[in-house]
Amino acid sequence: MRAGGDVFWALFDEFNFWALIVLVIVIVWMFHHSLRYRSKDGSNNNVDNFIPGVFPKENDNMTMELTWTIIPFILIIYLTFIAWGPIDDLWTADPDAHEVTITASQWNWNFDCGDLDADICEVSNIDVEGQTKPLLRLKAGESYMFNMTSVDVTHAPFFLDWGLKEDTQPGMITRLYHTPSTDEIGSSLLMCTEYCGKDHGYMTAVVEVHA
Repeated sequence: MRAGGDVFWALFDEFNFWALIVLVIVIVWMFHHSLRYRSKDGSNNNVDNFIPGVFPKENDNMTMELTWTIIPFILIIYLTFIAWGPIDDLWTADPDAHEVTITASQWNWNFDCGDLDADICEVSNIDVEGQTKPLLRLKAGESYMFNMTSVDVTHAPFFLDWGLKEDTQPGMITRLYHTPSTDEIGSSLLMCTEYCGKDHGYMTAVVEVHA
C-alpha cells in the first residue's frame, strides 16, 4: 500500500522531478564556473582590477538578473498551484460522510463512533509491542469526517499510511475528510506529529480498514 494515495504520490514525483532539474542546473553551473574561471599558478588573479566591496557596473547583466529571478518565481508559483489539489481533497466537505470524533490528550487518542454501526466504525484496543493502544476500525469505500479536538495542548494526528495530518487545538474543532480505498485495507499507524510533552513519541494508535 502506497501511503497517501495516488494524488499525493503524483505530487511527490512532480516535486522530485523539478528538484532534480534544479539540482542538475546548479551542479553543472558550479563545476563549469569552478573550472572555467580558476586562476593558474603565476597568473594575475585580479585581471579585472576588482576593488573589494565595489561591483563594476560594466559587468552588470540585467538579462541574467531577470532570468534567475523570474524563472524560479514562475516555478514556485506552478508548484504552489498544483499543491492545491490534495488540499482540496482533504478539506472538501462531504455531506454524506460518517462522523467520527477524535479527542487528543496527553498522551492518548480517544475515538467515538457515535451511533454508527459496528461494521462502519468500531473502537476497541489492541496490543502493540506490549502496550495497549486504541484501535479505530473503519470500512473501505465509506466516507468519513473526522471531528478533532484537544483537551489540553496542541496535538497533530497523522494518519501515516493515508498521508493525512491536521492540528487539534484546545477548544476548537478541526476536520479531515477521507474515504479509505480498497488499496488501504489493513492496519496503519496514527501518531502525533506536534510535540506535546515527554511521552509525545508514544502517543500512537492503530487504524484498521476492512472490506
